[in-house]
Amino acid sequence: MQDRSNSPSQPMNDRLQPFLDYLAATPVKALLNDYTFSLLYLGNDEAEHQERLYQLSERVKKFVSGTDFDVWLADCVNRRKADPDGFFDNAATERDKAQQRGKYAAHALAGVQSENVKWLVPGIVPRGEITIVGADGGTGKGLYTAQMIAYVTTGKCTGFFPEPIDTTGNVLIFAGEDDPSSVLRPRLLAAGADISKVSFVTADGYYMDTGAMLDIHEAGMMQIIERANPALVVVDPLQQFLASNVNMSSRNEMRAAVTPIRSMARQMGFAVVFVLHTNKKAQVAGRARLADSSDLWDMARSVLMLGSSKNDGKVYVSHEKASYSAQAETVLFTKESTTVEGVRTGKAVFDSTTDKKDADFVFETRVRIAQTKEDASAAIMNALAESSTASMACAQLKSEIMKETGCSEHTYKRAYADLVKSGQIAKYQLNQKGGVRGWFTRLAYCGEAEGTETDI
Repeated sequence: MQDRSNSPSQPMNDRLQPFLDYLAATPVKALLNDYTFSLLYLGNDEAEHQERLYQLSERVKKFVSGTDFDVWLADCVNRRKADPDGFFDNAATERDKAQQRGKYAAHALAGVQSENVKWLVPGIVPRGEITIVGADGGTGKGLYTAQMIAYVTTGKCTGFFPEPIDTTGNVLIFAGEDDPSSVLRPRLLAAGADISKVSFVTADGYYMDTGAMLDIHEAGMMQIIERANPALVVVDPLQQFLASNVNMSSRNEMRAAVTPIRSMARQMGFAVVFVLHTNKKAQVAGRARLADSSDLWDMARSVLMLGSSKNDGKVYVSHEKASYSAQAETVLFTKESTTVEGVRTGKAVFDSTTDKKDADFVFETRVRIAQTKEDASAAIMNALAESSTASMACAQLKSEIMKETGCSEHTYKRAYADLVKSGQIAKYQLNQKGGVRGWFTRLAYCGEAEGTETDI
């Protein structure tokens, strides 16, 4: 951005006033476009160019970092040089939008035709709207989302989605955390998805290729969506694709960030699924688990919350908000490890449905179990599934299971050894502060163990 010391010191002349009026009338989030760039360099007065640039930078500085501003300028220069006609076509489109804002009028409801809601996933995911999938890290939201993608790309009905789909379609994934080769591809293949209909953009890859962060309110993201022509857009997790200056607890900022993609979804007819990490508050359910982004709950037309049952370790998917339909029954599934194309991955396996909701599971009391080896095994799996990372220090795990079940150390060791042997859990070492290596246990689908040890 420009330093004021480098801008002209003379008073602004009449030629600047239309540009200042444009800056004042245009929402900050919509300012960095090709039309604005074209306005910067009207005329041949270099001092005036510098003043326009300074005024623009002052207008957006609270919302755009200096680095992002410079990246936008460089991108405009490069695109105008590479494709002048395309650049000025874009500028003309943005000019028309700016002029439209100044004379925009309300629409008459009498001229609107009534229409039924269009569904991508019947009763759960509406087209042209936002659906939220929320859960703690490690719960299984990625495995559930993979089942949804398999359903959208193949139309195959399962216990997860038993109703026939109207039409299959393409899926575009904005991946903030999952690697395409080691996570996305094997996970989707394990779920049965048609990966020929799936495309992706990773946050890291976009930054490496363009030098810019990819934010959901930026034109770059809208252009990627338009080219992909998807039936479903998955943003996972949403937090990764919000600008650094967006406060998730601010209603105004969240609405400004989300409105562009929601508007595009309504125009093109695709569905948007935002995958969210929930907060770490204990003993809260439903909306309170998304308290740091409460306005998203209001904007979404459908909300699904995931968690783990305390008594049997099954993962539940509770339909907590349904604006256009009755709430669907809660789906229960188990997580299994499998190998696809030589890569170890996880898979969601449908179990059953229930009318219990998120709050019922959150506030349920764990039932004390007996002292058999099988019950100790179940308790170990439950404890790991409930952990936010699906892992736990070995000593802590042993202490909690023996205290909870009342089983003997011998019974615990037998149960633990059988789970390791069957590949359901894995033991690994982790460097801790001071260089001490501690032993941990994880659910096997989370990755290979880094070490082994015969003593438990």
